[in-house]
Amino acid sequence: MRQWTVCWLWALVLGFTAGQVRAVEPDPCIPPDTLFALKVRPRQILTSALVRDLGWDELFKTTLAAVGPVQEFLDTAGLRIERDLESILFCMPSSPIVADPDAPPQANDPETEEIIRPDPPAGEKPAKPWLMVLRGKFSPKKITRALENQGKSAGAPIRKLKGARTFLLQIESELGPIFVGYDGNRNIIVSNQLERLKAGLVGRYDKPVSSLFRDSMEYLTDHESFWMAHSNEGDLKSDLEKELKTFPQLIWKHLKSCQLGLTVSHEIHGKLTYSNQNPASANAIQAELTFDIKIWKKEVEMFLSDPTSLIPKDILGNKEYSWINMMALWELTIPYSAARLSKMEVHGNDTVFLIDANRKSLEPLLHVFGLVEKQQEKPAVSK
Repeated sequence: MRQWTVCWLWALVLGFTAGQVRAVEPDPCIPPDTLFALKVRPRQILTSALVRDLGWDELFKTTLAAVGPVQEFLDTAGLRIERDLESILFCMPSSPIVADPDAPPQANDPETEEIIRPDPPAGEKPAKPWLMVLRGKFSPKKITRALENQGKSAGAPIRKLKGARTFLLQIESELGPIFVGYDGNRNIIVSNQLERLKAGLVGRYDKPVSSLFRDSMEYLTDHESFWMAHSNEGDLKSDLEKELKTFPQLIWKHLKSCQLGLTVSHEIHGKLTYSNQNPASANAIQAELTFDIKIWKKEVEMFLSDPTSLIPKDILGNKEYSWINMMALWELTIPYSAARLSKMEVHGNDTVFLIDANRKSLEPLLHVFGLVEKQQEKPAVSK
């Protein structure tokens, strides 16, 4: 199963779009050094016809209710995700798929299996900074109270800091301090760097985003239910250059950027675009992935005919092993989508995957995990 994700890890964190239209202007909160960004619209997804038809809107609420601390936080904050949370934007000046070479080594507690993260040196900036913007309808007072309650329970009281237009919060976490700021009752900005948070709150930077990152958003409309954009710069480019020394024929060597956009309504429509420097690179990616898809198609069909060949019978669909099932489903979604739901084309310098899915096309995979009951075909009525 792991081999399915080698090349397709790109597809998880790099590019689907919903149509070639005029490029959207980058969000004013996106920092100028951004190389990777994603945006998800929870309200749009949870209220879509497909999600409601599958009953996943209620499953989502039930799952949250089963996690006591999460539901307690939402109740105190006065939040209903499907009603109040319009969008979540996440940005990084580095690639999430490249390991951080400066990160301190991690270990697992032998008793609790929790990750042990050594404290970074005092004053040291996080090696992988990030910024997140939540948009919707919020009550800053209620959310602050919920965060304070959570901090007290965890033995890590929340600190209040002075901001330009509002107070800021500092939350201690295993990954270091996290800073939270409010822009009225419509935006919440979160970051692991205080200065990045302050700049995001005012939405003003000393320079615009790079032209390469702007190009990586070329086909996005910002109306998608979910999108991601990643330009081949910084640590990602360096990582690829290192691989090229060992694998000089690497098909990604002329990659410029990737875009991902999915729109969920009564169906799912999307488009994955690998933008390259020349048509030869686009054709090389198509040839390589065509070969991989033939292999994945056979393995997917084998899994659907006998799911226990991959996942033990006592785990498959068992709610006690929901995490294992969700990880398996996530990993299987990649080859399943490639083999059954997509069509690959080359448009000039771009290698493009068109994705179309509906309940019927998703049922075979979802049914294996007990996430949907197969709809029975209605018998024809004889006249």
